Amino acid sequence: MGGQYVLPRHLVAGLVWSALARRRRSFVSDALRVLATVEAPELVGAENIPRRGPCIVTCNHYTRPGFGSWWLTLSVTAAVATCRAAGAEREVHWVIADAWTYPDRWRSHLITPATRWAFRRVARTYDFVSMPPMPPRPHEVAARASAVLQTVRLARALAGRGGMVGLAPEGGDMPDGLGRPPAGAGEFIGLLAAVGLPVLPVGVSEADDRLVISFGPTFIPALPSARAERDASVSGQVMAAIARRLPIAFPGAQA
Repeated sequence: MGGQYVLPRHLVAGLVWSALARRRRSFVSDALRVLATVEAPELVGAENIPRRGPCIVTCNHYTRPGFGSWWLTLSVTAAVATCRAAGAEREVHWVIADAWTYPDRWRSHLITPATRWAFRRVARTYDFVSMPPMPPRPHEVAARASAVLQTVRLARALAGRGGMVGLAPEGGDMPDGLGRPPAGAGEFIGLLAAVGLPVLPVGVSEADDRLVISFGPTFIPALPSARAERDASVSGQVMAAIARRLPIAFPGAQA
């Protein structure tokens, strides 16, 4: 399904230079330039994108061979930006994994450190937050807590100026359709919503070799009075909203 999505060489070169020189770049500007090189995605429910004001852009972690996770964030960012009002904040500050992790020792010792170095610099360049995956390994607990606090501080600032945070609650590639977010994802989204960012659910899929990005109405997740229930409850609400934006044939979609 679908074709190959290849990043333009000039963008890769510019990003590498900016990351090494520690210079900031506009992710939305890069996203719009890159998406102009491929077939425009079909946008469904674009009227649900807030014309201005803050939100949490939450999408399924759709990837496949030829369509990597970087294309997911580029595509959704460009789609959101084109529907924002003139003068409104258009940057989406994504929460990204701080490294690719593997079960085998060889890749864990070679590829994981290299991606950690690269992803942290990309995050600095675009004003993203890089975060260890959930559940964190014992040596990553402190780094995970620090990243959560960094994101909450960013969310507070964005709430004041109408900005946006972006994340994929599943936290990793889901080759078999929608997956269940890891423990802690619901609590995390609840913290961001509590500072004034409603959730914008986004379903990403492909139909007839064309990317389809579908947006649902924004909402504030309901928080159960029992704190022990909040994580699963918020995760369930968010993933259900995303599932409703996916075609029935997509594994995990809802009628």
